[in-house]
Amino acid sequence: MVFSSFYFLLYFMPLFFISYYLVESKFKNLCILLYSIGFYTFGCFDNLYYVLILIFSLIINYIIAIVISNTSRCVKSLFLFIGLILNFGTLFIFKYYDFFVDIIKSIANNENFTKLNLILPIGISFYTFQIVSYLIDVYYEKIDVEKNFINFSTYVIMFPQLIAGPILRFGNIMTQIKEDRHIKLNDFFLGLKIFIIGLSSKVIIANQLSLVDLDIRNYGLDSMSLVIAWSGAISYAMQLYFDFYGYSLMAIGLGKMMGFDIIENFKDPFLSKTVTEYWRRWHISLGTWFRDYLLYPILLSNPIKKIRKSLSNISNKSFSNFFVNLIATFVVWFSTGLWHGANYNFILWGLYFFIFLNIEQLFLERFLIKTKVISHIYMIIVITISFVIFSNENFDEMILYLKKMFDYKNILYVDMFNKTILFNIKSILLGILFVVKLPQYMYKRISTVKIVDFVIILCLLTISLFLIYKGYNDPFMYFRF
Repeated sequence: MVFSSFYFLLYFMPLFFISYYLVESKFKNLCILLYSIGFYTFGCFDNLYYVLILIFSLIINYIIAIVISNTSRCVKSLFLFIGLILNFGTLFIFKYYDFFVDIIKSIANNENFTKLNLILPIGISFYTFQIVSYLIDVYYEKIDVEKNFINFSTYVIMFPQLIAGPILRFGNIMTQIKEDRHIKLNDFFLGLKIFIIGLSSKVIIANQLSLVDLDIRNYGLDSMSLVIAWSGAISYAMQLYFDFYGYSLMAIGLGKMMGFDIIENFKDPFLSKTVTEYWRRWHISLGTWFRDYLLYPILLSNPIKKIRKSLSNISNKSFSNFFVNLIATFVVWFSTGLWHGANYNFILWGLYFFIFLNIEQLFLERFLIKTKVISHIYMIIVITISFVIFSNENFDEMILYLKKMFDYKNILYVDMFNKTILFNIKSILLGILFVVKLPQYMYKRISTVKIVDFVIILCLLTISLFLIYKGYNDPFMYFRF
């Protein structure tokens, strides 16, 4: 059940909020929990045992966290280890087992391993990271363990962010979960407005941009010219951005209507001047998760400290710091790529950013922040190529696409250009306008007049509903991660 479907908009969402506002404050979390299980069950209707896996995960992690908080250091470490193995093990089996079987078969030429061919449970990458962050924070006593099972479960599977984030930290939302939530009318309408803006970003922009990539691939990648390759790649980048950004806005809007302040997940990433800045603005909750739960622990680990000390004895301090940072960031970006999917292109995508981030750290960032025009051209090229790597799981197609982007002998095929790019030019230009924030700037200026604001939001909702009715709607792209 996607947020941009009539099932959600006309049935689930109204029924939930009627129930949510009618129940007493002390039962609101129970209401969220029951509806969230229903929401997840609808999405797993053909694989209902995935719901049982989710519920089992809630129960066992709830118990593990309580044990961690009430035992000696040795036992705490053991149960944290058990929790990590359980959660990452489940994720590995569903998401990565078959991938590694293929690797073993190709390296060892051993056909004894059998693939499981399991369907990936929706949202497993997101709720696994939430649970793991909770267990680690309880272990290090950054937060108090939650002894109310309903409150804990509400945090993990609250339906607005259950299947595609943002990845919430319990410490950031525990007060809101525990307190009595009396939603003000202004907050409800603000949340509804944010939700509608997110809906329109998904339906009006992202879904229409998806037709560009579809038309190009239907026409054939072999027939692409340089202009079409770049136009298609830029269109895909904007499509994925507005798709995921739209979902995040809808999650924030729903949360606001429920009395929660869900964290912002995007801050105009395409306006960044460097890759370093880009990753402070893109998928913020994932980036900060890897920073806090992987990068920092690696840098503070005993092996890394020993390497740093040894290098300091034979070289200068800046080199030793750079070298250990290189090791840590390699692990982080390899893991970031692998988190997105069990395929070589995702690993390559992660390492691609690893290379640019370290080049920027060495010397490039100091130059880029001083040259606005060059920095934006640089980022357009880097980001566009990254999405070509990200979107092509077939390695041969990825290489072909990249070659076409730099094929100066074939700059433009007029017929294909007319049937792919020119045919979808309105959607492409609309995406570009919203990337550079011109419509947002105009809206900010005129939305101070309430009647104008109301009319704009109503128009966005009407257009979105019409496009959904006409069938111009696709599943959210990040659901498969």
